[in-house]
Amino acid sequence: MSTPTEAKKPASYYELMKLKPFEPDVNVIRQHFVKIVEQIRAKIAAEPTQPRWPAMLGEMTHAMLVLSDARRKNDYDASIGGKQGRDVRLMDLDKIVRARKVLDEAGLEKAQKFADTVNLDLHEAIINQKLATPETVMPLYAESIGLPYVQLSALTFDESLIATVPAVMARQNSFTPVLVDDDQVVIAAPRPLKPDIEDQLRLRFGKQLRQVICSKAAIDEAINKYYPREAAAAQMAAVPQTSSSGGGSSAAPAAGSSGAKPRLNKSELAKKKLKIGGIAGMMTAMVLVIGGTLFTDMPLTSPMLLRLGGLAVGAVVFAVTYLVVNE
Repeated sequence: MSTPTEAKKPASYYELMKLKPFEPDVNVIRQHFVKIVEQIRAKIAAEPTQPRWPAMLGEMTHAMLVLSDARRKNDYDASIGGKQGRDVRLMDLDKIVRARKVLDEAGLEKAQKFADTVNLDLHEAIINQKLATPETVMPLYAESIGLPYVQLSALTFDESLIATVPAVMARQNSFTPVLVDDDQVVIAAPRPLKPDIEDQLRLRFGKQLRQVICSKAAIDEAINKYYPREAAAAQMAAVPQTSSSGGGSSAAPAAGSSGAKPRLNKSELAKKKLKIGGIAGMMTAMVLVIGGTLFTDMPLTSPMLLRLGGLAVGAVVFAVTYLVVNE
């Protein structure tokens, strides 16, 4: 007979996901998760007021996020009687691709040359050259950088998190918040976030982040759904100057403050050039005529040649000034 403590012992994550104890294959873990999520979503559709199904979905998602993360899985396995957690050492993507026999040496060399030529990461080059599918390559890329890979369509998005991030920021940096797990905001993206974007998101959410990797097609689909182009355009129109990181913005500088000067249109620019050229030409002609009169002891009314020479030089100065003056 089992003791009360044993009877109340919660199911392990492996039991929840109908996996064999300490299942080592992360692909099997993800496949089980997707299948169970489909079943739970069908239950939610059939019984929308039944709270047990959303709760179960949350438990399954948490279990999947733990078991698909190599470091967290090792710690969890050790906590339930598995082997003592071993160090998770990262391996370069080319070594993983070679070890899993995704590409032969010729294919790997072709991908590496293309990556070097067009300045791409190796996984991007493999996908771009259609040497392997994104579904094959992206999990290996995630493994090489020590982040879990997820199938974004199987996750349930927390729309309150979506509303916290500006559409411009999400679209420019190709990411989306997904849900909160263990009091951390899970952020999905096809590559690690830039440090300054991470900092901005921590401030926005008031929580620590956990990144997961997904395919570019998956993130594009999610962004188009939750952060449509029209929303980003509306934000940019409301705040003309938006930083490249998408998070901060600044209003146009007030009159007299530092900042970009307003540009002149073509008509105003032409008038400005004519004015500057005319003044320069007149001043040059006057200096030549009056200076020539003073230094040659001639009356101002003679000789005519001096006047004509001054005017001619003034005209040349005007033409040159008009051509080279900038706004």
